[in-house]
Amino acid sequence: MSAAVVRDLPDGEDRAVADARMRELLSRPAPGPMAERLALLHFTGRRSGRPYTVPAGVHTLGGALVVATGSGWRHNFAGGAEGALTWRGQRRPVRFALVADTERTARGYLELYRRYGEAAPRRLGIAVRGEGTPGLGEFREAVARHGLSLVDVVHLSAPTGGSTSGTSHAANERTPR
Repeated sequence: MSAAVVRDLPDGEDRAVADARMRELLSRPAPGPMAERLALLHFTGRRSGRPYTVPAGVHTLGGALVVATGSGWRHNFAGGAEGALTWRGQRRPVRFALVADTERTARGYLELYRRYGEAAPRRLGIAVRGEGTPGLGEFREAVARHGLSLVDVVHLSAPTGGSTSGTSHAANERTPR
């Protein structure tokens, strides 16, 4: 069996506990070294109107900041949405935009997979099943089959402070595809 890329994240209570812990740690003014690769995304649900704070991995691709995810909350950013990003202990207003280009998304995942080496599955929330090393074709299939997505993150202005207290800590916005 050749290599296949699948989404691989803990579900249910394990994920809820991990997300709550990450929200707590990343909300601190000095969150430590994990804040280089993890951030909090603050946004309003496009259908519910509720505020959400979601921990996510951040990456640079071509000099731009992106979030790689397959989670349902990504649909809130289709067409773009303003929100905030707490990263490296600072909260900044940003614009999130779900990348609609499947090819760009597959190429981005492949580049990150190669860059991170052994840590790639954990950093990207994926697993590689079967034999061999996945290439662009396997990532194209994973984008189509498992909803792997990229979200562009564009800073809008200066930091607004390090604290996120008082922000909703719901873990997910369920939206239809």
